[in-house]
Amino acid sequence: MRVKVLYLGLVRNKVGKREEEMEIKEDSSLSDLLDNLMETYGENLRGIFQSDEHRLDPTFITTVNGTFRDPFRGGEVKLKDGDIIALMTLISGG
Repeated sequence: MRVKVLYLGLVRNKVGKREEEMEIKEDSSLSDLLDNLMETYGENLRGIFQSDEHRLDPTFITTVNGTFRDPFRGGEVKLKDGDIIALMTLISGG
């Protein structure tokens, strides 16, 4: 099945593109997609997604079809053909 991935903010800078369509296996979860992206884009992206060896960075946000989906529970989020997934980090400052 095919999904569209949108890269926003710092994630876009690290990936070097605004969006892409990806072919993923049927019954893939959001966690499966994130693992695939970390394998594809390497350590730069892994550093954004993870704050340490096995935890997602708490500033990392995902949406599926415009609805916030908790990346910490990504294994519970089953993707469907045609889904649009946006990946971004929170922006903070003073």
